[in-house]
Amino acid sequence: MKKYSYNLFPKPLIFAGYAMLVLAIVTLFVNIHPGQFEDRKADFVTSVGIAFIGLVLVSFRSGIFLDEKSGILIKESGFMGITLSSEKVRIPRNCDKILIKQKNKTGTGYYRAVLPVDYKLKSFDMFFHSDSGVVRFINTDCSRALKIAEFFKSNLKIDYTLELLSDATKD
Repeated sequence: MKKYSYNLFPKPLIFAGYAMLVLAIVTLFVNIHPGQFEDRKADFVTSVGIAFIGLVLVSFRSGIFLDEKSGILIKESGFMGITLSSEKVRIPRNCDKILIKQKNKTGTGYYRAVLPVDYKLKSFDMFFHSDSGVVRFINTDCSRALKIAEFFKSNLKIDYTLELLSDATKD
C-alpha cells in the first residue's frame, strides 16, 4: 500500500499550534507561585486549555492509502495517531484521468446578528474519470489537490486535469 499523509491545517496554523504549546508550558511554570489555591487551579486550567488547542492544531492529520492491486483508495483522518474516520473509495476500472474542478463557496457566519461576516472560499473537488462516469473522492484546496494528483500520477500513471472557473462564472 502506498501512502500520502498531510496535516489537516495549513502551515501557519500548525506554527500557531506549536507556539500555543510553548506558551502553555511557559505560563504553567511562570504562574507557579505561592498564591491562593483557586489562582493556581485557574492558571493550570488555562494552561491545559491552551495546550489542548495547540495539540489539536498540530496533531490532526489526514492520509490517503492506495491499494493498487484491489483498486481501492482509503481516506483516513486521525488525531495523535488514533484513526477517527476511515472511508473506502473504489477506483473505477479504465480510469483514464483525474479531474480537479474548482468550486466557489460562499456563506455567512453563525452569529450573523452579532457579527455580520460573509466569506468566500475556493474549494477543489477531485474525481476519478472513466468511461462509465466520474467518482468523487476528495474535496480540498488547490495546492493539496495538485500534490494528491501528483501522488496518483506517480503511483497509478494516471494524469490529471485542472478545471478553473472563468472570470464570468466566479460570482
